[in-house]
Amino acid sequence: MLPTGTTWWGATPLVAVSLLLHLLPGALLLVAARATPRMVVGAAPVVSAGVVGAAVAWTTWTGVRWGVIPLLLTTVVAGGLTLLVVRLLAGRGTAAVDDGATRAGPRARKVPSAVASLGPAAVAVLGSWWVLVRGIPSPSSLQQSHDAGYHVNALARVLATGDAGWYSVGATSSPLSSTTFYPPGLHAHAALVAQLGGAHPVVALNVVVLVLAAVVWPVGMMLLVREVAGPDPVARWAVALALPVTLVFPTLLLHFGVLWSNAAGVALSPGLLALMVAACGSSARLTRRAGWFLVAAGAGLGLALVHPSAALSLLVLGAPMLVPAVWRQTRELTRRHPQARRAATWWLTLVVLVGVVGVVVVARTPNVRSLLVSRARTVTDPGDAVREVLTLGTHLTPGWLVLALLVAVGAVQAVRTRRAWLVVGYLLTATMYVFAASASSGWGTLVTALWDREPYRVVAPLAVPALVLAGLGASCLVGLGERLVPARPLVGRAALAVVVGLAIAAGIPSGAASSERLVSHNYGDQQWWRTVVTQREAALYARVLGPRQDGLAVAGDPFGGGQWAGVLSAHPSVFTHFGGVLGGDYDLLRRHLRELTPQVCQAVRDLHVGYVVEDTDRVWDNDPRFPTYAGLRGLAGIGGLEPIGQDGTVTVYRITGCGAASF
Repeated sequence: MLPTGTTWWGATPLVAVSLLLHLLPGALLLVAARATPRMVVGAAPVVSAGVVGAAVAWTTWTGVRWGVIPLLLTTVVAGGLTLLVVRLLAGRGTAAVDDGATRAGPRARKVPSAVASLGPAAVAVLGSWWVLVRGIPSPSSLQQSHDAGYHVNALARVLATGDAGWYSVGATSSPLSSTTFYPPGLHAHAALVAQLGGAHPVVALNVVVLVLAAVVWPVGMMLLVREVAGPDPVARWAVALALPVTLVFPTLLLHFGVLWSNAAGVALSPGLLALMVAACGSSARLTRRAGWFLVAAGAGLGLALVHPSAALSLLVLGAPMLVPAVWRQTRELTRRHPQARRAATWWLTLVVLVGVVGVVVVARTPNVRSLLVSRARTVTDPGDAVREVLTLGTHLTPGWLVLALLVAVGAVQAVRTRRAWLVVGYLLTATMYVFAASASSGWGTLVTALWDREPYRVVAPLAVPALVLAGLGASCLVGLGERLVPARPLVGRAALAVVVGLAIAAGIPSGAASSERLVSHNYGDQQWWRTVVTQREAALYARVLGPRQDGLAVAGDPFGGGQWAGVLSAHPSVFTHFGGVLGGDYDLLRRHLRELTPQVCQAVRDLHVGYVVEDTDRVWDNDPRFPTYAGLRGLAGIGGLEPIGQDGTVTVYRITGCGAASF
């Protein structure tokens, strides 16, 4: 049953479990790949996602039950293979210490450097936690948005079946399909947290999402700033102050949807991008960078299993850096080894051809083609979309002028210092948001089809380059102090640092208030259209259905919160979302259950349905799918449905009209 009265302090053990699962598997692989200590910490979560993805894959194919043992086995094997490949690449006897960029200096220098790195990271984490936790009253709070019920039921399904595969998670909303894909990375991780901590699915997901948004995201961003800007304290402190109240992420995705899996993917992205920056750099040996690329490739696959759109967004941000880096490295190799020129030409040609063919094939798939017509709505016009994205705002979240100005200064500085790939990635993402938010037809819709043409999915990763550019902009402005006061450069820098810091700090109160308002909008018993499931209704389900642990499923109208009844009472749920592929007995029940015909009763017996709930306070009744659940409404007074509990607008019925033999 869902525990009541749980506090965030009480959830500390679950937070610790989630953090360990994020850190340990990836850290082992990064140590094997001879990554720097900061990379071991900052990039570990996304590399761990790759390990989880590999473990999910082989357990799904072999039928092994999902749990911590398969993850440990995968971690050990992946770590051993990484170490073996790195040693083969580097050759025997290669020193573990790299060049001056990563060589340990005197101990006296290491301590201030560590403090300079840990200070901004701690501020970013604590600030993010303080801002976000105010919008989520407790770990047992019920998220009231469209997709929350689906995610909780998907986690409950993983825990019940022991199958964390992508088809198993997809079957949560499409039970008759064996090929409906849904990325399982978030649910696989949350299942481990629930197993190790004995947590309810609602609590486990709330904890995991907050850890991702308030710990993994800021730590990954601080690593990325360090890799791009170098040991520049101004850039790191500026990002640390601005990050917790940058609403385009994670606040936006915790408000709309709720897009938990997508938010998890974006939160993991900076760590992988930082690993790519290090691998593309020239400060480390090629053999070591090859090992980093190997780990990054596995992490990229894991990120795609957390959410494909996050991996696509990362590709948009990283391609402007990767393509020139690969080109430069190829030219260098062919210059040193002319005999390799022909092989390099063939490989590059093959990569380009495969990429073009892949894009064409994906664009012609039924899923993508259907997106071109199924998501024809817009949220704003092109002019407003451009104005929103220029201030790092959206149709749902306010912009921040100070941050936008810092981004503009940082963009100029990035172009001047050969970091133009950041600007290109920023502009590509911003352009895609304009298309997604304002284009309802034509080729403009194809640009964002793979993001489900949701403008908020598209724009959330904009926070990644925006914050890095803002850090570069702040550093550039503070550096002007040396020119303004050449006689006392430190005084000039300090004065401008105070000005920039105060400008950022001035936006923190309003940003924190907006974040709290937007995140809390979907939590608690409040009017925001209508509440899907209240704590009072959750208590009813636990009180009436909880003691009846007979294994029978609960059916309910998802437009009335019926998808929550089963998971809140430890029963299987028949309908977990108003989307998905439903046919056969499922379609018959949602349309005609109240009729209790022989065909309906046979479907009830086949699906082991013992209970049905109805909430007359419904939500989203303007949705085109609303009429398809008519068979689950108007149940009062129907013969064969025995009321066994009632509170407010919710009534719980036991199905008695289909014969007692099945129950």
